[in-house]
Amino acid sequence: MLDLANILFTIIWSITVPDNCQSCPTYEELNLVYPDNTNKAVSGYIIDNSRTPPNMENQWKYYEQQGYDYLIFYDPPPEIVYRSLHITIQPSVPTYKLNQGISNSLNFTESNNVIFASDRWVGNNCGSASISAKVWASLLGDTMGYMKSGCDSSHTVFNHNATYIFSSDEEESKSFEWGLASEGQKTTNANTGGKLIKQNNIFTWQLDLQKYIEKWIDSILRN
Repeated sequence: MLDLANILFTIIWSITVPDNCQSCPTYEELNLVYPDNTNKAVSGYIIDNSRTPPNMENQWKYYEQQGYDYLIFYDPPPEIVYRSLHITIQPSVPTYKLNQGISNSLNFTESNNVIFASDRWVGNNCGSASISAKVWASLLGDTMGYMKSGCDSSHTVFNHNATYIFSSDEEESKSFEWGLASEGQKTTNANTGGKLIKQNNIFTWQLDLQKYIEKWIDSILRN
């Protein structure tokens, strides 16, 4: 759980990329867009997409003592994750149910309208998030600002939600729920009566930006 008391002086964004994610950016690529500003002599170096061990115990205290306003920390150890706003870039973020804008379980409520989201998941305490690799170029910075604001909706431009009205029958609703997770693009579900009434797709500019950034990164690292 995020320890808010420990980020009052220095805002720390810690960013993790799973080792087995083939579609995710490397830390070297991320660093070109959102530079890691850790002191490498204190927190270690990123070598072969992995951070070397730190050279100081309680390293977060160093950044507070040095008056850092913020810290971007790639491949963080647990002690940094615990004291930071932590973002994981995943191959994909499966469809999930929203409850008043907050990530929640996939259990249906009494309301007939259910909102599902994808590509970004943010925890209830706004201290951890996962974003989809396919739109990391636009989502990473947006998510950092969103989390810093305490998940104030006015501090994000991202919206990839789908609102469904579904059958009141419990068994049908459960069937529809799992059908949506695997077939999220369907507008209706003949077996359950679930019907899409509103959907906010990924903006075209997000995909265009992703292609542009990837091409720019490739031109720098490969030439």
